[in-house]
Amino acid sequence: MPELIPAGPDAVAAMTPSSYVTAETLREGDPAETEAVHLASSDEKFTVGSWRAEPYAEFIESYPGDEYTRVLEGSITLTGDDGVAHTFGPGDSFTLTKGWRGEYRVTEPLVKQFAIYVP
Repeated sequence: MPELIPAGPDAVAAMTPSSYVTAETLREGDPAETEAVHLASSDEKFTVGSWRAEPYAEFIESYPGDEYTRVLEGSITLTGDDGVAHTFGPGDSFTLTKGWRGEYRVTEPLVKQFAIYVP
């Protein structure tokens, strides 16, 4: 049966605390992360959800999976090993591939929807 994925204030209200950012990767700020899982495969390798974070920065040595993201609110800047920075805001979509290495910086309170496969 199809289920509506909430947006705006309803999406944020449906979220619960999460902890993707670790003490080892955190460089500055407090992400105060929350999320809502909308769909997960039975083996939990594929997940679709919404995620919210306050401004923070972390350095990721190796992204754990392949992810598609659509920014609903806020702003994020990703800077890869090559030093090239990409900033994404409301309405923008991007992908990250397994193994990506770089800085993940939330520059404004962020709400995103995502689909990720972690083998």
